Amino acid sequence: MASANRFNRAYAAVNIGSFRVSCMILGQDDNGALQVLGSSHRKSEGVKRGYVTDMAAASNAIRQAVEKAEAAARTTIASVTIGCAGAGLSSKVSSVEVSIGGRRIEEDDIDHLLAAARDMLQPDGRMVLHAQPAHYTLDGAHGVANPKGLHAETLGVDIHVVMAEGAPVRNLIEAVQNAHLDVDAVVASPLASAYACLSAEERDLGVALVEIGAQITNVSVHAGGMLLGLKSIPIGSMDI
Repeated sequence: MASANRFNRAYAAVNIGSFRVSCMILGQDDNGALQVLGSSHRKSEGVKRGYVTDMAAASNAIRQAVEKAEAAARTTIASVTIGCAGAGLSSKVSSVEVSIGGRRIEEDDIDHLLAAARDMLQPDGRMVLHAQPAHYTLDGAHGVANPKGLHAETLGVDIHVVMAEGAPVRNLIEAVQNAHLDVDAVVASPLASAYACLSAEERDLGVALVEIGAQITNVSVHAGGMLLGLKSIPIGSMDI
């Protein structure tokens, strides 16, 4: 593994699965490039189908996985990004339009549109993990990747919202915090898997990604470079 002394910042990610807990530590150099410094995994404990069922056991497994990765990377970390594969992941698309009046669309118009879309989000008691523009519309015409500089009477956007059940996500966060780590962010595992496994061309042309875990299967649909929908199914390879 590369020496941590070559990098000015380290990042860490922890994936808390039902079968194993994995940790990866990456270093970032002055040019922004990332390199894996160390990684590890160990048998998961206290987690079933993506839900924490034993807080102490889950925290212990997370701590051990992180310590093994720290030893491999020859550095220590204080915070992590965690992957969420269960917790009832689901998604929906919310649409909103604003009037432009036929003039050229500026960056401020896009910012105003996205702010209006965020205000319209109704998670119905669930936790919003991600809210990303799926695609823009000009006067009802779909498939616009970047509307800046174009003219339109109305500018619209479809926002793809990834949600999870709040209590299970808070339990995952607490399990990490009990392992003496801060949580930088919670990322839906299907989104992370898509960036790891799919090419930009595949995400643009359209593809379904099936991620089969030990006790959970996630199916995500991508097109136009965006995640358009996902479904988490509480059945995995251990059930086959």
